[in-house]
Amino acid sequence: MRELRFEKLFLLFLLWMTVSCSGEKKKEIELIRSNAETITYYINEEAHPTWGIVPEAKPDRLHVECIEEETEVAFVTDIDSISFKIKVKDTVQFYVLLKEKDSALTEIVGIPKNANFSDAYIEENQGKFKVEVPEVHELVNIMVAISEIGQVDANMTDLSTEYHQEVLDHFLPYKDHAAMDTINALIAGPLEETGFAPIDSYWNYYSLKMNACGYLFNDEGAILDDGIIHKMGFDNPGDLVKEHKPLLEDFAKVSGFRQFYKDHKPYYEELISIYKSLNPIDKMQEWLEAKFPIKYGNYRVTFSPLVGGAHSTNKFKDNGFEQTVMFICRAQMFEEYNEAVNEMIQSRVVFTEIDHNFVNPISDKYLERIEEVMGEREEWVNPKAAGTEAYSNSYSVFNEYMTFAIFSAYCLDKFSQADQDAFIPLMEEQMEKGRGFIRFKDFNQKLVELYKEDPDRDIHKLYEAMFDWCAAQ
Repeated sequence: MRELRFEKLFLLFLLWMTVSCSGEKKKEIELIRSNAETITYYINEEAHPTWGIVPEAKPDRLHVECIEEETEVAFVTDIDSISFKIKVKDTVQFYVLLKEKDSALTEIVGIPKNANFSDAYIEENQGKFKVEVPEVHELVNIMVAISEIGQVDANMTDLSTEYHQEVLDHFLPYKDHAAMDTINALIAGPLEETGFAPIDSYWNYYSLKMNACGYLFNDEGAILDDGIIHKMGFDNPGDLVKEHKPLLEDFAKVSGFRQFYKDHKPYYEELISIYKSLNPIDKMQEWLEAKFPIKYGNYRVTFSPLVGGAHSTNKFKDNGFEQTVMFICRAQMFEEYNEAVNEMIQSRVVFTEIDHNFVNPISDKYLERIEEVMGEREEWVNPKAAGTEAYSNSYSVFNEYMTFAIFSAYCLDKFSQADQDAFIPLMEEQMEKGRGFIRFKDFNQKLVELYKEDPDRDIHKLYEAMFDWCAAQ
């Protein structure tokens, strides 16, 4: 009997080992290959062509918002592809073998939906736009302004205003607070030849200031999620506001930030009024929606008097409603220009953030064509120019060219020839010499020529004509 029992136990052990081993085989991490350092991922067939392969990340993580019960996620390289069905709390991993030598462990994590647009919120905001200087956002910008890099990087911080000097006078005595050690670590590194902080510091900077717009102070001085959009920044590098919230709260309390913000509310309101007068967003939206087969429900413009030229945008969907949020600088009048040229100068900033949400979805349909005509990046971008490392592939370069050129088409419809002649050369010079998009003037003039020939040309045909021109270059 004992021998029989032992045999049964032994057979059960062997069965367990077989099941375990077969289970382990099923969990083997899959691998795809790529010859390109930047590839495309798709979420429910919506293309995101800017995934950089980073072997050193271990893992390089993509958080996927699961609005539906199951979300289809696919990664597509120049030679391979892989796809998964992702649910909330799912974690899947695979390797991307880059150029047959570097393997990047890549991870997809399913997370709950990010935006919560109630019926009441939609009714209140549908078809409207809002301009604001949010309180937690201003706290973060003040902390950036007194950081080591923020005191010298004129792109992060506008160093030219009286308000900036007031910020330094009030808050520099608190530069040794523990929260500032964290800020200095997050946006650390030597300034590049351009005078701007390194790109990694910029991604942390964007995470801090963009995510800050999803938080509020309560009456006790605690920073709380506003419950509408949980995370407003880009996917990478996460939510640094949430991660360092206790330090931010303590800095605000010790430095007297909330009283400073309250005292300056009239100044913020004055800037908001100037902004609205120089940026008729409703007029821009009407024009863009007439030219593109795309509509958005709401625009939200956030700015700080401290922001220099570091702008960004993001968009959010829920409950059949879509909101686009811009994170930009203040508007100002220049005495040397008339009112119309001032409007063009200021409108260009927000227009070229808004129209990324129109241009990019059309570009998503032409990924191979864009790679074909702008694959030689250095023919279109000066790699030594400030900030061009953020435009690391043909897709992002083409979109930047196109968004600014589309603004020229808008100006053709809305302003006199004399005012166009005063403004458009300024924009072309800034793009080429200031930003390093070295063929922008020729690109822009070609699009203007095509638009004048037929202002009602289908947007896809306009794209195709620009592709043909790019290829001929």
